[in-house]
Amino acid sequence: MEPVDADDPNIEGGIPDISHGKAKKGPSYAGGLVLEPKKGLYDKYILLLDFNSLYPSIIQEYNICFTTVESSLDGSVPHLPSSKRTGLLPELLKNLVERRRMVKSWLKTASGLKAQQFDIQQQALKLTANSMYGCLGFSNSRFYAKSLAELITSQGREILQSTVDLVQNLLNLEVIYGDTDSIMIYSGLDDIGKSKAIAAKVIQEVNKKYRCLEIDLDGLYKRMLLLKKKKYAAVKVQFKDGKPYEVIEKKGLDMVRRDWSLLSKELGDFCLSQILSGGSCEDVVESIHNALMKVQEEMRNGQIELEKYVITKSLTKPPEAYPDAKSQPHVEVALRLKKSGYVTGCSAGDTVPYIICCEQGNGSSTSVGIAQRARHPDELKRDNGNWIVDIDYYLAQQIHPVISRLCASIQGTSPARLADCLGLDSSKFQNKSSEAVNDDPSNVLLCVADDEERFRGCEPLTLTCPSCSGSFECTPIFSSICSSIRQKPADLQVGEAGSKVWERFCCPKCPEESEGNISSALIANQVKRQVEGFISTYYKGVMMCDDETCNYTTRSLNLRVIGDSERGTVCPNYPRCNGHLLRQVESNMRIQVEKELVRIRPVVEAAASTVEKFRDRCAYSWVQLKDLIVSF
Repeated sequence: MEPVDADDPNIEGGIPDISHGKAKKGPSYAGGLVLEPKKGLYDKYILLLDFNSLYPSIIQEYNICFTTVESSLDGSVPHLPSSKRTGLLPELLKNLVERRRMVKSWLKTASGLKAQQFDIQQQALKLTANSMYGCLGFSNSRFYAKSLAELITSQGREILQSTVDLVQNLLNLEVIYGDTDSIMIYSGLDDIGKSKAIAAKVIQEVNKKYRCLEIDLDGLYKRMLLLKKKKYAAVKVQFKDGKPYEVIEKKGLDMVRRDWSLLSKELGDFCLSQILSGGSCEDVVESIHNALMKVQEEMRNGQIELEKYVITKSLTKPPEAYPDAKSQPHVEVALRLKKSGYVTGCSAGDTVPYIICCEQGNGSSTSVGIAQRARHPDELKRDNGNWIVDIDYYLAQQIHPVISRLCASIQGTSPARLADCLGLDSSKFQNKSSEAVNDDPSNVLLCVADDEERFRGCEPLTLTCPSCSGSFECTPIFSSICSSIRQKPADLQVGEAGSKVWERFCCPKCPEESEGNISSALIANQVKRQVEGFISTYYKGVMMCDDETCNYTTRSLNLRVIGDSERGTVCPNYPRCNGHLLRQVESNMRIQVEKELVRIRPVVEAAASTVEKFRDRCAYSWVQLKDLIVSF
């Protein structure tokens, strides 16, 4: 892997923005290719193959230089050079690579202080070579050449994609993830020797395509939990004196961030160790559930040390300089400490510890912001019992998010079940369960799923009775009618005077002896009213952060681009929050037509045609081929 991450959100073209006090600027061109991961738990060997110094190697492979590449007049990515004469940059990089290779050969026979010197020297040569691309893409560099940097990253994306195609199509292996200069291959094998043989075959097939580019085995994983882009945990197999040993490697997970309490990190590590233990799914789920029930009981009984509730956050500037201090707990704590006479620990660069509390006897107060309820550990120790640790906050906002994300791919549990184990209201986490189902690629073919699964994310049709003004969901009514139809097919005879079906279609809150009062026209009118309400809500453009600890809601469009996120999806609370903004109301409209409802078409004819009109009007549903034809 390269020491400089081209996908880092705070890096432009691979070089950090070192401007003081100014907003950090992201890349002005496309960076490396990041594949969509195949999320899940993998219990057999995974191979991590990595291109050695990808961008410097691309410069040499394709002879990319100021002296060989012709800049395009329209600002597009230039073409690869056709010149056979080696450019200045490739020649310089070749010299650096050869010098590093020579120093590494000396390092093999050196010892003591001399070995340390050689190691530092070869690392410096590597860093210099890898920084070449960064200088090309950094606008404040004297060697800035955006067109060259664009060409390099463009070739990097093409190389990674062609490698994935080769592995999947030619070698019939499964690529589960890829990021900039590396791919992960699921071997499906338990044997470490056979897995290495597969890696050797891939390396041979890929390397023979290139002159300077070289891919190598960078990691061997026994088990892996792949959550999303740049977020995974795995049992990595390493070797010492020829003997294998295992270590747990974590990347991008919540536990590695400082703004999580020690308690949430410990529980996260425990759950991760259980998931990666190789035990049966039932045993793993039971162990996690039992641990959560035990810890929530200990928390409510006051058996957890105060230090485990501490959250830390650094001050990037003086606390008085924050315009949104009232929404940031660590800033509020620093301001209060400074007002009380504290000098140390309250300045820019200092790390502020705090605990989220609630007033004794009031429980978790939602009327008071989290920042106003934050207390320094020393404040809490000196307090006379007026403030206590907000247990519900830590269970819902510190423990549940961490555990539910780790267990998202584990069968036998769900966010609602985990919330129940923590003593929380599980109904508040039902939506998270349904989102996980809807995001699962295995649920794309909704036609083969049952109705409860297909329409789990849909709002039910609610009717209002014109007689009693009471509201009720129409689904139970339809179910009752359909049940009666299956029992008495004779009721299907619909005559001029009406049918027994119409008599049963009454408001459930009105007396049974009252006349039928739910007409087909009334259903159609109320369907139209509710659909218009949903459309109005959709066009309000309300977006909410998908991070449970943030839930930021806004109608403003944030056009920032951070890393590989899509434009307009970055949470405004970044970097405090790494979530993404999602629409609260999606644009798709699902129409449920049960077989039984077809048999009572007169009841729903007007309502169905009303919905179809709205659906046909929606541009997301249809493409007019005539609009795509251009006449000359």
